[in-house]
Amino acid sequence: MNKKILRIASVSLFMLLASNSVNAQTQPVEIGTYITQEMSFLNMTPLQAQQIYQINVQAAAAVENLDQKSFAQNSSQKENFESFAKILKERNLALQEILSPAQFQLFQENKIARAATFRTMVMARMLDLTNDQLTPVFNINQKVVENVRKDLDIYFSADNNRGENNAQRKLHKALKKADKAFDQILSPQQITTYHENADFLRSVLREEYGTKN
Repeated sequence: MNKKILRIASVSLFMLLASNSVNAQTQPVEIGTYITQEMSFLNMTPLQAQQIYQINVQAAAAVENLDQKSFAQNSSQKENFESFAKILKERNLALQEILSPAQFQLFQENKIARAATFRTMVMARMLDLTNDQLTPVFNINQKVVENVRKDLDIYFSADNNRGENNAQRKLHKALKKADKAFDQILSPQQITTYHENADFLRSVLREEYGTKN
């Protein structure tokens, strides 16, 4: 795993997601459908679209089940975060098997869509989003990534600790300001949960944006 990713503060996914483990309104199949639609820029064939849909459903289900696994195995915070990162990496590697080299290159280059779709997937589970909330949440996530892309690029291209730390401070400030946009579309309970876990959701964005596979 990228050394910068390893330095991201690990958080217990069980603590973040367990409260939603029984009455989730947004199921993996619905999240998988939405994310596959947001990948239409890849111009997939019907067969590819079906295969990518299955991969996205599996990833969404893995995110949903991770809190239960964490509880059963009494996993550490570091193990929980590494498990989450593994879901992301395995999803992207599976996509690479289905997409053509040109399509996968386009997928890699479209970091904004990548980061926005995966953070929406995690937020759907964490906040128990309704279907009607998926599109506005994705749109805000996309806008967030667009606004902080320069800071993200500087963060991941820094060649020394000082440069990385400076970039991380600017990135944190920009993302903290962006958090307020979600207050307009989330319920009071969802807003509370979001802001309680804002640091983790920022790490989700950095994780996908900085992942090459």
